[in-house]
Amino acid sequence: MIYVMMSFPALLDDTAKVSRSSSEMSNTLNNIMHTNISMSNLQDSSTFGTSTFRISNNGTTILWNYQNFDVIATYPSLVGNQITSTLQYSTTCSGLLPGYWCIQSITNDLVHPGLLDPKETANIKVALANQSITPGGTLTMNFGTDNGIVASSSVIITT
Repeated sequence: MIYVMMSFPALLDDTAKVSRSSSEMSNTLNNIMHTNISMSNLQDSSTFGTSTFRISNNGTTILWNYQNFDVIATYPSLVGNQITSTLQYSTTCSGLLPGYWCIQSITNDLVHPGLLDPKETANIKVALANQSITPGGTLTMNFGTDNGIVASSSVIITT
């Protein structure tokens, strides 16, 4: 009887942990279900090794955790290799270093300034890690949110 009474608090603690975990999983799945993005206007410049594109938030989830977003670029180098690089987030576009991406502006950014709310569009700038890229090749850009929703686009590289 004493053993049962002593194990009761541990049982309650485990039950609370399972309940909390289940709630967090439900919230994460709900965010994933309500996240929807699209990419448009991918443009590049082989001269400067920069690209720009737009990400539109078509879902109902507010996007804000930019440090945990994934931006992956694939493009041909001048020596013929295919380069795939993962770019890091920069809080500023001023003097954007190679291998980084930033948000230049967010259109209709009225509700939560700096956050990508539903029906808003972020104007993204990318400085490719290897600035020696081949004109006429294909640049493919993949943009992923922190909860795994991805948009992609490709364009022929110009001079």
